Amino acid sequence: VPALFKFTSVIQSEFMVQVFRRGGRLVLSFFRKSGVQRGLLTRAAVCEDLEKGEVIVRDDWEIDENISSKKGMVHVETKCAGINFGEILQLRGLYQEKLEPPFVPGNEISGIVKKVGAGVTSVAAGDAVIALPRGGGWAKDVILPESQVFALGVPTNACDFASAAALSVAYGTANMALQHRAQIKSGETVVVTAAGGGVGLATVEVAKYLGARVVACASDQNKVEIALKKGAAAGLVYNTNNLQDKADHAKKFRADLKKLCPDGIDCVVDMLGDPCLNPLIRSLNFGGRAIIVGFASGHIPKIPANILLVKHVSVLGLYWGATLFNDPHLFNNNTQFVNDAWRHAHFRPHVSQRFPLQDANLAIQAILNRQTTGKVVLDL
Repeated sequence: VPALFKFTSVIQSEFMVQVFRRGGRLVLSFFRKSGVQRGLLTRAAVCEDLEKGEVIVRDDWEIDENISSKKGMVHVETKCAGINFGEILQLRGLYQEKLEPPFVPGNEISGIVKKVGAGVTSVAAGDAVIALPRGGGWAKDVILPESQVFALGVPTNACDFASAAALSVAYGTANMALQHRAQIKSGETVVVTAAGGGVGLATVEVAKYLGARVVACASDQNKVEIALKKGAAAGLVYNTNNLQDKADHAKKFRADLKKLCPDGIDCVVDMLGDPCLNPLIRSLNFGGRAIIVGFASGHIPKIPANILLVKHVSVLGLYWGATLFNDPHLFNNNTQFVNDAWRHAHFRPHVSQRFPLQDANLAIQAILNRQTTGKVVLDL
């Protein structure tokens, strides 16, 4: 009986509950209260267990549709969602922004505005947009603040929603790393690690657009070839296992870089962490800059401070997503630059594979198995 009353107290705000006996059994009868609206049920990929690191696609994920009517809120119907490595870590509880199950992952979507709340001026119903929720993006319906929604400026019937869904995180990160952190100059030499991945290929393309000479480093020749097509002047295949295990391989890595960069290296944009970052820092020119974007290798390096001193180099961290709330002016300007370049066909995200939402776990596994290049996108 206590459990019964606890249960009825949870739902009594929405239902009237009658309890009576029928044939010796206790029967509950539910009646929805007049005027009470149930939330919008939408299709979504839901993480229910961090131990499994997977999602379950459900058609009954409930969101509060009334929020979309509130001041400054926007309701977006998702067309495509980009998959980022940080979201895969989040499904396993390994990302710096932790969520408790059940939750819907997803930080990057493209779609069409369904409804806007009071005071929204930058987008309107029917607009093609990209949106940057902090979680919740792998769902057919997403409601979020106007500050996280950006008009694409193209008609919906002419919009490449898959390309748009692969744009913001990768190219936003790349441009912020190069223009705002490294303050790259035309003619400088930039080395990019993990150059076959989403952020890596975007960094190659943005650096080339800004006038830099780009050397792309990747784990196999196919990825290097794709980076060369994106504008890299040269490429280098590395073996991270060898670099990790033997110092002489690190020396060979530096020697190979020296051949490809006769004028030295001015900037490194690193997505791997150990074992590449330290050899790259040692290869920087006097006054060079290394931008740390991530640790895809799973190993966080220890940086020798004495090398920073004697070479007069800087190592700078970049947390693109955090600037949305900590420096919104920078974030908006950076996003606008990327969107404008995309709209004028200067940036073209490399989408190697697309999966329907119900195959989200296959998409995750393909990324973990390094079977993809560039970005992977979910179709909703």
